[in-house]
Amino acid sequence: MYLVQKYGGDYLKDMEGLAAIADYVAENRGELGQLVLVTAAMHEIAKEMMERAEQFKKGVGKPELDALFSASEYQTAALMASALEQRGVPARVISDIRGHSLSPADIESGKHEIILTDIEKALEEGLVPVISGFQGIGEFEMGDRMGRYGAAATAVAIAGALGCECELYGNTKKVYVIDPRVTEDRKKFDTISYDEAMEMIMLGEGDLEAEALQLADMLDVKLYVGPAFEKEKTGGTYIVDRKLIVGESAVSGISTYDGVVIYTIKGIPNQGDVVAELFELLGELKVNLNVISQQPYQENTSVVSFSCEKDDIERIDEALSINARFNSLDTSKFEDVCMISLVGVGMATHVGVAGKVFSTLAEEGIPQYNITTSEISISATIDAANKAKAIVALAEAFNL
Repeated sequence: MYLVQKYGGDYLKDMEGLAAIADYVAENRGELGQLVLVTAAMHEIAKEMMERAEQFKKGVGKPELDALFSASEYQTAALMASALEQRGVPARVISDIRGHSLSPADIESGKHEIILTDIEKALEEGLVPVISGFQGIGEFEMGDRMGRYGAAATAVAIAGALGCECELYGNTKKVYVIDPRVTEDRKKFDTISYDEAMEMIMLGEGDLEAEALQLADMLDVKLYVGPAFEKEKTGGTYIVDRKLIVGESAVSGISTYDGVVIYTIKGIPNQGDVVAELFELLGELKVNLNVISQQPYQENTSVVSFSCEKDDIERIDEALSINARFNSLDTSKFEDVCMISLVGVGMATHVGVAGKVFSTLAEEGIPQYNITTSEISISATIDAANKAKAIVALAEAFNL
């Protein structure tokens, strides 16, 4: 039986953490089966590499950047394999599993290729393959690399190819029903669907990799996110296909997203090219948009609103002020708001959820601003001062 485990974050801060992982694997090798380890970069090594990269980040191309950050993970994998060997566990470092047969068009479309030959050979020989985490799976920006994203996606891709489960051990120990930063209720999901987990992380929950969840859904890989070194696996959350979840409730969890600002631009001509130019501009600025809305205004014009992170304000203001198509328009921004989101795959089959959400907020005297929905989520921006009050009221309304 194969099993893929990924370690990073809190568990790979230093050599002490690496030794704890090696101890666990050595002590439980029989129960773990044919294990494949994927390691992110040890914090101590990554920090040094990050400091070097920051000196050249404007002039370093993507291939060179990938190589630079992969080096810290190669070192971590080598140290892990050595630690296992010292504990009597034969191991082999496999630094590169990327294939090279895809065309540029395939790569541009988001396809990835991994080669299992070295992994399968190591497993056949009774070894524990130790894979360096970043294998170029997914598009990650400079800041993402510095945060060492990529290892979880690599682990999921390997698990999908081997047809086995995948356990992710890092900073996220479980998926909470309600954001624990604003409530003492620490109730967690025992099981959650890929769709719900994706909505939760996109709307502010934890630091799980979206790319890893997407791959798990596509490859039908059962994920476990939890505290490491638990034999019973009861302290974390399983992420599975929604068909495996019995008794879907209308709302499963509540997530929040702080530091939101709402921009409103009035008088944009109804011709689509101006709206297109606006969002192309925001894309070039790498602004992560949360909610977009457009309504008729007057004389063949529209009002366009969008919400984004507060940290983007300075760049957006500067870009709009020097753009001839937007600097004369009536633009305003509304700060000190947050986004609160209710998530649940049961929304697709339950009616009246939206009405209950907004009547609950109205009863508490909480105004809502931008609103957006998907098949399994309802999100609204509210005053940041009302966040805790809104979460408590909504949690009671939906018995969370």
